[in-house]
Amino acid sequence: MSKRKLIASDFDGTIGTGARLQDDIEAIKAFQEAGHLFGMVSGRNADSLRYVCERAGINCDFRLSDSGSICYMAGKPVFTNMIDRQVMIPLAEFLMEKETDIISVNRVDGADLLFCRNSKGEITVNVPRDQWVARPFSQMCGAFKSSAICHEVARELEERFPMLTALPNWGCLDIVPKGRDKAVGLLQLAECLGIDKEDIYVVGDNYNDIAMLDAFKSFVVENACDEVKTHATVEVTPSVGAMVRRVLEM
Repeated sequence: MSKRKLIASDFDGTIGTGARLQDDIEAIKAFQEAGHLFGMVSGRNADSLRYVCERAGINCDFRLSDSGSICYMAGKPVFTNMIDRQVMIPLAEFLMEKETDIISVNRVDGADLLFCRNSKGEITVNVPRDQWVARPFSQMCGAFKSSAICHEVARELEERFPMLTALPNWGCLDIVPKGRDKAVGLLQLAECLGIDKEDIYVVGDNYNDIAMLDAFKSFVVENACDEVKTHATVEVTPSVGAMVRRVLEM
């Protein structure tokens, strides 16, 4: 009997690319009917990832959200990795100092948007600082004008907050507990499920996917930039559906 395989797909920019969502869904169903596991791994918060998967009609055996910090299976948490509440306000203040365009704080039950500036430079959300509520959180996100600024802020942030990891993704910065990323989250899930690393396959499209692309048998969708494509350890694929069918053959 063949071993059980696990596929983890990024969501934004990966699943359903090229108007192929229905084909992706049909391939995923065949993969699951063969006894394997399919799920999403995303920088989105847990509630948002659940919502978009359900809305798209994607049946997930697991959802790994917050860049590998939180995992759900069958509606129940497998693990949660949180940042201490005392870090929340100093971290948000740091992002404000760096002229971020967004501050979003992810929690298990949703997200708080503290600040938002639109593409025209207009402030559309600005919660007064005396109304910021410090609670444990799984991820904080900031957005900056360029990838270069984002990477520089990430470097400074990790120097000031050694208990955190900053994951740049173009102009978006995902901030998670120290040492967390999508690869670490997948390894933790695989250990819980008793699945060997050699039986894990991943697919993504962007810089925040690189850790998992390098760690596992990986595919990159063809709409990704050339730099990210170089991290595909198996091949560049036209779609998630094509990737799933390829894994079934391996």
